[in-house]
Amino acid sequence: MRLDWFRLLALLALPWPLVAGDGHARQPGAPDPGQVEQLITSLTNDFRGQEGRRKVERSGLLAGSTRYFAQYMAGSGRFSHGADGSTPAARARQHGYDDCIVSENIAYQFNSAGFETRELAQAFVESWKKSPGHRKNMLDPDVTETAVAVARGGKAGEY
Repeated sequence: MRLDWFRLLALLALPWPLVAGDGHARQPGAPDPGQVEQLITSLTNDFRGQEGRRKVERSGLLAGSTRYFAQYMAGSGRFSHGADGSTPAARARQHGYDDCIVSENIAYQFNSAGFETRELAQAFVESWKKSPGHRKNMLDPDVTETAVAVARGGKAGEY
């Protein structure tokens, strides 16, 4: 990991804890959270490329932080960047990720009819692209790494 000053983008899609052996809860016919996470990263990189930015790489260290926070928000029912009384950068440091500024996008999607895997990933990315602050985070030219956590909520169609 680079120890010089750089930015990092942490994308979270919430709320609900991830619980299966691979870290993801999944019901029959529901989107695969791991695939949604990969697609969000891919779609974000596509968007960055269209806007003249370089791709971001997935960070395993940062993934621990995003998974923790997704689980916290789901379990507590609190949905905000400071829901656990901490900051995105402090959470990243607690999971071994040092010397960075952290940008964080969180989102919530609900569709009573449910989602297909690609449809859910696109819904998150499109909502961030339309929001000035989230868009700025996605396109930050200093961003080099990312992590994405997607969790299924307690109701069908809630992510």
